[in-house]
Amino acid sequence: MSVRVRFAPSPTGYIHLGNVRTALFNYLFAKNQNGQFILRVEDTDLERSKPEYRQALIEDLAWIGIRWDEGPETGGAYGPYLQSQRLATYEQYVRKLLAEGTAYYCYVTEEETEEAKRIARLEKRPPRFDNRGRHFTPQEIEARKARGIKPTVRFKVEQPQVVLKDLVRGEVHFNLDDMVGDFVIVRADGSPTFHLAVCIDDGLMKITHVIRGEDHLSNTPKHILLLRAMGFDPPQYGHLALIHGPGGEPLSKRLGDVSVREFRRKGYLPQGLANYIALLGWSPGENREILTWQELQALFSLERVNKSPSIYDPHKLDWLNGEHLRRLSAEEFSQKAFAYLKMAGALEGKDETLILKVLPVFHDNIERFEQLPEKLNFLSEDFGYENKAWLESPEGREVCEAALQVLPSLTGEGESLYENFVNALKPKVKAKGKNLFMPIRMALTGREHGPEMKRLFPVLGLVRAKVRFEKAHKA
Repeated sequence: MSVRVRFAPSPTGYIHLGNVRTALFNYLFAKNQNGQFILRVEDTDLERSKPEYRQALIEDLAWIGIRWDEGPETGGAYGPYLQSQRLATYEQYVRKLLAEGTAYYCYVTEEETEEAKRIARLEKRPPRFDNRGRHFTPQEIEARKARGIKPTVRFKVEQPQVVLKDLVRGEVHFNLDDMVGDFVIVRADGSPTFHLAVCIDDGLMKITHVIRGEDHLSNTPKHILLLRAMGFDPPQYGHLALIHGPGGEPLSKRLGDVSVREFRRKGYLPQGLANYIALLGWSPGENREILTWQELQALFSLERVNKSPSIYDPHKLDWLNGEHLRRLSAEEFSQKAFAYLKMAGALEGKDETLILKVLPVFHDNIERFEQLPEKLNFLSEDFGYENKAWLESPEGREVCEAALQVLPSLTGEGESLYENFVNALKPKVKAKGKNLFMPIRMALTGREHGPEMKRLFPVLGLVRAKVRFEKAHKA
């Protein structure tokens, strides 16, 4: 059977680093195995699921480069791919489980369940449901109905010992007597639980492998039993260690700065972000780190997925993204940089022609596009000086005066224009080394650091250079 994997997020917020790592590993595994990647949206939580989050999810996955073979907006043989459109299917399977006696209506209230767990903790017993609802007499059930108690539907756990051969963690043994009693598959309001919906969907969509976070590990024995009870062969499971923050704390979905939307806003390349996320818990070996999409798909395997938690390091992400930026051609870099500046609203009131000319100069000087607006401030004629001392010193004033003398007769083009400028300047000043070059940079850009002046000088042009040296001379 060909590999079929799925990514099944809930549209209750923007997709974050942990989510997209799960999606990416599923996608890379499917592509490596010539299989199918399915996107399924678990939107049965009507209070928290929002259409705008679903749309953002679709946009963010497509932006990073993940394409689904089946799913919303794509369709497929096993749809619909929104759980909210599959409720009738879930009801059909619930009726089957009830008829076969593997599930039952439970009139135990939530308050009673929590109280039983509290007493179990006090008595040093596992805080599991005690299955009391299984044994209510018809009279007890009628009395509870009369009190207006709405039943849940619980699945009977008859085989508490489950062994899982996890694709990442190896063999894992579960004793459900210690973990959970009969568990709810339909809530009192009639809505399906995650356990029921995910198992029916995985079974009907013929999912062969489930790759998800280790926070789902305790759910897996329940799912194996439920799938078997409904007549499905359980898929193979692999559970990924969680991603932790720089301080060792688990990353939270509530941390907005690790959402894909925020990475897009900061100007990361899709391939740079995908490359970095792939390395959070997986390694291609041979100390390789900079990988294209094609290389990721060719090299990915679950055998090289690490069991230990990975640490999100924003500095490593910046470095890796910078490496991908430098792999772009000058034309690609300028196009993507200009598109980002436009999206960020950083071009309003600016000379777009000049910006397009100067962008290639910064190809080797940034790690993400968010850094560009500040670096381009020098294009404004009213920019300030980062360190005026370079211009106020005797050497600085001498350099500005000499520059104004040589500029009118300067010739050349490209990088040779700057070389001609410096060669004409040297005989007229005593300053050497830093005392010569820092006043030039400060006068032309207002900054002590930046791209090579030989590349920047011809882009600024002689007219603009003259105006800037005049301003610097008066500073």
